[in-house]
Amino acid sequence: MNKLGRKVVLIGSGFVGSSYAYALVNSGLATTLSIIDIEKDKAVADVNDLMDASCKTESPTLVKEGVYEDCKDADLVVLCYGNSQKNLTNRLDDIKIATRMVLDTIPKVMENGYDGIILLATNPVDVISKVVQKVSGLPHNKIVGSGTNLDTARFIQYLAKEVTCNPKDVEAYVIGEHGNSSVALWSNARIKGISIDKFLDNIEDEDKFKEEVSENIRDKAFQIIKGKGATHFGIANCLVDFTRAILLDEKRIIMTSAYLDGEYNNKGLYTGVPAVIGANGCEKILEMEISDKEQEMFDKSCKDLEENYKLAEEVLDE
Repeated sequence: MNKLGRKVVLIGSGFVGSSYAYALVNSGLATTLSIIDIEKDKAVADVNDLMDASCKTESPTLVKEGVYEDCKDADLVVLCYGNSQKNLTNRLDDIKIATRMVLDTIPKVMENGYDGIILLATNPVDVISKVVQKVSGLPHNKIVGSGTNLDTARFIQYLAKEVTCNPKDVEAYVIGEHGNSSVALWSNARIKGISIDKFLDNIEDEDKFKEEVSENIRDKAFQIIKGKGATHFGIANCLVDFTRAILLDEKRIIMTSAYLDGEYNNKGLYTGVPAVIGANGCEKILEMEISDKEQEMFDKSCKDLEENYKLAEEVLDE
């Protein structure tokens, strides 16, 4: 830990980055927040606005325009850059653009001696997590993608609404790609330890209901983007959860894009699974028992991600 306090470097201050910065300042987790953005005027404006907000928090954060040299003694580097979401119909449209962004930024981070955790929400996050690991050369555990954290939050929302209970009492997970092939784990969904199926007796067509919820989880982002151009508040709070777990070494179990090395019968890729998140990043992947159908869907999701990564490799091999 930085002897002067907890220092976070944010690269990318667009919708997601600025929302994360605001949530981080309100959390009081960071002593210093350095913001780097290709649009310097935007970065400076965010710094000034966030410093005004910081004055009203219990633990003020020093927010400043960052430079890559700030990574030298940073406790955490967070990547939130990406292409505009407004005209995207599929996160795969972003792969080559995001890969070039990684090639532009990560060498600058690493040449300043950074050897800590890189947390990222850049989409498509599973593919880009692998790209960041390859370009940075850091151990797999030090690359922490936001994965299916937000998808899982959406799943929990739908279940809590259906059962009419507090979302905190819902235990549910989405694994696989943060995208079109995500897998909602109905076999593991619980309300205070009680199987979700016990609460769905009044639903006439349970299979249809489950499929509709799964589709809504996948489609919600596009609904939000259609309405206002980007999704950013939800993922910002997800990133603060990761930040807290890493900076405070909380050892929390969080859905993350983690590197599989045989877990869930797949290897060689990053994808959404439950993992212990602490000061060493992704410290342990937890393997849940899932149904045969869910395993089949997860395997397909992993195959899709392997194919998607080939698009990134085209840029890496240029």
